[in-house]
Amino acid sequence: MLTLSRKVQGVEESQTLALSAKARSMKEAGVDVISLTAGEPDFPTPRHVKEAAIKAIEANFTHYTANQGIPELLDAIVKKFGEDNDLHFETNQILVSSGAKQSIFNALQAICNKGDEVVIISPFWVSYPEMVKLADATPVIVKTCADDGFRVDRRRLRQSIHPKTKALIINSPGNPTGVVYTRSEMEDIAAIVKETGIFVITDEIYEKVIYDGSRHFSLGSIKSIRDQVITINGVSKAYAMTGWRIGFMGGPAKVMEEAAKVQSQVTSNPNSIAQKATVAALLGPTSDLEMMVREFHRRRDLVYKSLSSIPYLGVQPPGGAFYFLFDIQKYYGKRFKNQLIKNSNDMARYLLEHHHVALVPGVAFGADDCLRMSYACSMTDLEKGVNRIKQGLEALA
Repeated sequence: MLTLSRKVQGVEESQTLALSAKARSMKEAGVDVISLTAGEPDFPTPRHVKEAAIKAIEANFTHYTANQGIPELLDAIVKKFGEDNDLHFETNQILVSSGAKQSIFNALQAICNKGDEVVIISPFWVSYPEMVKLADATPVIVKTCADDGFRVDRRRLRQSIHPKTKALIINSPGNPTGVVYTRSEMEDIAAIVKETGIFVITDEIYEKVIYDGSRHFSLGSIKSIRDQVITINGVSKAYAMTGWRIGFMGGPAKVMEEAAKVQSQVTSNPNSIAQKATVAALLGPTSDLEMMVREFHRRRDLVYKSLSSIPYLGVQPPGGAFYFLFDIQKYYGKRFKNQLIKNSNDMARYLLEHHHVALVPGVAFGADDCLRMSYACSMTDLEKGVNRIKQGLEALA
């Protein structure tokens, strides 16, 4: 009898993509759905980036490139890491991939062996545990809570690390929480990393989307652990380039060499035209980026004010990225007609089917008491969406 991979059958579908797809199908059927699920900016890619891509097409730069990335992009990434993050790499310590998600996947494939453990802080981005499983390793979840601002406790983090631990994944600014770790907190984490001798994969894709005068701090800039840190970044979020699919990472040369082997057998080089566009993004003007961040900040403040007016909803303003993760557990046990709300999946389904607003259930992020809402959409949709959330919660008895 034909059988399928047990490994893949143990991997969950991305619930953010699944919810977006369901909301899209309802829209196509004529239902007025407000989707607050997607994790991508609703702005166009900056003009100078598009022009660089057009120029590359017209110059017939449409063939394979080196697996690692084109030289001018590697140089631009080295420059960006040095100036923005105090990370000092040679080009052989950089690998360009088809999105930051592939960069994380490559890194895990390069460092993990069967039986290894990878520590993940919850709430987490939905793909971390599944990518760990695909690397034949085991995800170990360290929980945080809203009362502590979703910040990891140093003692609990240290207790989660055992002889089988291969790596820790850190995400700051965080998806879905918006938490931004301070330099002091990163130094505490670095001390644990140094003591235990593990790798750290630090996902910094939202580093430019940060508010309230906070500053992003890269864990890899701490000299004592530089040889243990793999830094992930890309252009999707900061430059509104989600569809261009360019991510990159920097770290120990041997890790990059092994990760490049993985990539060479899966996708090989990233898109040639998108690589040229990314050079323009990294080296060009930042006015579009600054405008986007100002607008995200404005939306965050307005949405926070609206959400805070809803009774029994636990909400706090995110320090970065463009999501709210709000606590809905005080509504559990309530009903709409014969539908009992027991968990975040029930709540997300109820709000989508009866009030036509799409949110992501917190269980996908390891936080079943919560829902995630993206504010990377127009203020008109945000206002409608928040009103529908409020009406939906008020209708529960």
